[in-house]
Amino acid sequence: MSFGQVEGFFLDSCILLPHPLESVRKSSDVLLKESGNRCMICSSVKKEAIDLIERAYTIIVSDIRSNLKPFLGKQGITALTNRHGKLLADFFAERKKGIRLQFPERSNVRNEITGTIENYVSVQLHSMKDGFTITPDDFLSSLVTNLTIIEHELKAPFMGIKTIDIDPDIAITSLLILKTLIGNPKDVDHLASALKYQFQTNKWVIFVTVDETEILGKQNRIFEVFALQCTKPNWALDYYSSMTRLKSPIEYYQEIHNYTSEQKEFADKIQKSMGIKITS
Repeated sequence: MSFGQVEGFFLDSCILLPHPLESVRKSSDVLLKESGNRCMICSSVKKEAIDLIERAYTIIVSDIRSNLKPFLGKQGITALTNRHGKLLADFFAERKKGIRLQFPERSNVRNEITGTIENYVSVQLHSMKDGFTITPDDFLSSLVTNLTIIEHELKAPFMGIKTIDIDPDIAITSLLILKTLIGNPKDVDHLASALKYQFQTNKWVIFVTVDETEILGKQNRIFEVFALQCTKPNWALDYYSSMTRLKSPIEYYQEIHNYTSEQKEFADKIQKSMGIKITS
């Protein structure tokens, strides 16, 4: 009999990506600061995040490259000075609309990149001395360089954290969809990867996310059927402490009394797909 079998935290991409709510950013930062050595991401989370960052970066760079010089040309601007702040404010307001059409899904990454580069432009413009000018080509080159820096900074958290290279089992992903009605296939892959790792290693993992709609609203159901604990970053350490007092995942599941039909089906899928018997 083994106790205290807790491996650590499987992080959702939203924990490492920018978030508009300061409370979410702070709670995520606290978890990473206090337990960064116990945090990890599965390969599907890393791939989703990197793809999202790269796609947003590519769209935004292409849009600004295609539209900045024509926009300035229409205004008869051949050199920028510190008096062109309102003009550039109008440019970014216009381009944000265009970028949203190219990148229609709701995305904090898109907003972070556009917001950060707009702030960079305003700071640089306001710091220019009277009489100083910069050509549109040099200005554009500076923008692209800083967009590349922003892209690198967004990717950095995913490069610096332990990544578990694991492929979710189709049998488990299908069951997650059917038994919890999680509609986002990427979320299903992340949860299935965490489940596979948990029962392969026979050590508890805690899936940390701020996704209220797809995951946290169903966390009790997910634990009841699959024995996977999901939580906000605020309470992750509390769940960690509590789960150190549990038996290992396989022993825990084997000692469930009066299995429901969903639990029996899950145990059957685990045995067939992974060769691990988790029922008594």
